[in-house]
Amino acid sequence: MKVFPKFASYCFSVLFLAVLFIPANAIQNNITDSNIQLSLNYPDIVMQGKQFVLSSVVKATADQVSNITVTITCPELQIEHNSFHLDKLAKDSTLGNDFNSTVKNGVPDGNFVANVEVDYFVKGFFDSQPVRHTVTQTTQFLAASKPFLLLNLQTPSDVFSGEPFSIKGAIVNQGSGAHNIQLSVFSSELQLEGKKSLAITDLDAGKSTDFEFVVQTQKNLGDPVHATVHVNGTYYDDSGKSYPIDNSFNVFARQRGMLEIGDANGIWVGQFFIAPVVGVGTIVSSVIGFMVFLWHYRNKKKKRRTKKS
Repeated sequence: MKVFPKFASYCFSVLFLAVLFIPANAIQNNITDSNIQLSLNYPDIVMQGKQFVLSSVVKATADQVSNITVTITCPELQIEHNSFHLDKLAKDSTLGNDFNSTVKNGVPDGNFVANVEVDYFVKGFFDSQPVRHTVTQTTQFLAASKPFLLLNLQTPSDVFSGEPFSIKGAIVNQGSGAHNIQLSVFSSELQLEGKKSLAITDLDAGKSTDFEFVVQTQKNLGDPVHATVHVNGTYYDDSGKSYPIDNSFNVFARQRGMLEIGDANGIWVGQFFIAPVVGVGTIVSSVIGFMVFLWHYRNKKKKRRTKKS
């Protein structure tokens, strides 16, 4: 009976579901001891003057847990009700509460922390009265008053002139919400044609989006060229102020040889360029060599059979 594969499959399924239901672009913190567990979820980026929800879920992991109070204090946050209370909570049961919070104006950009305290009573088997327990921990927030976009690029290092190649990437917003994002591709050493620009209406704080340009150089390139390709543009914040965004990469462009097939994206080793391009002559020679090998192999087998007979 194959128990281990079934167990491994079960563990994978549990892990997959756990990751699936964690909100995207959110931070999750857990505060635990032997009797109780508190899970906190909130955006990974918060903005001054804007409200956000700090959600909490309390779980009892032991019997006889009562008089539970969760309190959150932070000088940088204005919280409508910074504590909630539960009279009782049965073992393995949960109950949630949302803290409606606002980052105060004047809080500088960067990290700040809030203090989280869980106060409760639990009655052990040998206890005559419930015993008080307190668990404290800090949780960290990141405040951003303006958008801050990063460009991560996936690019080829070598291309053939006149043939399409792809520039893939992701825009990551590590600040507040960004609007009217404009991107374009250009190079002063190459004439690029194709899909060279894109526009994105909005990108919320802490989120990212993928993009792709498909371009090609001029067909009659002439001599091989080491060129710099720029991906740049602008984006705007809530007030309409614009910000620049830029990234670049190097590419080696050359003519494809008359008898070459394959991809130009290879590597340089010292003064030598190694690419997965194969000449047609090499392929034909390899095929002829293989056929000659088969011919010799069959002749040897025939000679062995003749000797045995």
